[in-house]
Amino acid sequence: MEPVDIVLTKDTFEVLASETRLDILKTLSTRRMTVTELADTLDLAKSTVHHHLQRLADAGLVAADDDGRAWVYYALTQEGQGLLQPHDGTRIRVLLAAGLASLVGGVCAVVAFLTAPVREGPVSPRPGGGGLPVPAGPPVELLVAGIALAVIGGILVAYACIRWRNRRATEDFCAGEEVT
Repeated sequence: MEPVDIVLTKDTFEVLASETRLDILKTLSTRRMTVTELADTLDLAKSTVHHHLQRLADAGLVAADDDGRAWVYYALTQEGQGLLQPHDGTRIRVLLAAGLASLVGGVCAVVAFLTAPVREGPVSPRPGGGGLPVPAGPPVELLVAGIALAVIGGILVAYACIRWRNRRATEDFCAGEEVT
């Protein structure tokens, strides 16, 4: 979703002046919901939630979709998303870039650990003399840091992908509503 220009009119401000409607918008930013789910989540009467959803829909901030089933789901429109998350696409890109950089750094550290040459050096003399040469490889801290970076990078990439997928699903839902 490209950034959406949001025109804030007097009517939009009136719609946004209600704390309940703001709570509904914030709740719908997580996923699409039915009136019953919203009422249960916000601890409000269904009729109250329905009234506020009508006002938000009239302002173009939420859209209803019945999917041909018994339940009507409400979700944020692009304008509603843009109002609550003005630069969500940028956040996802930053998360993805940081995750990929961490993942690549972690893999490089693990590869450096595994491919480092093994050197043999004498063990420090013990009382009584002697000591056998012991192979000394790269520091174990390199392996630990590499694994930690790779895991953190994998988690960040997975989180960014999930956010992107959820954002796309919401966009597809809103786009489908505009077509019908």
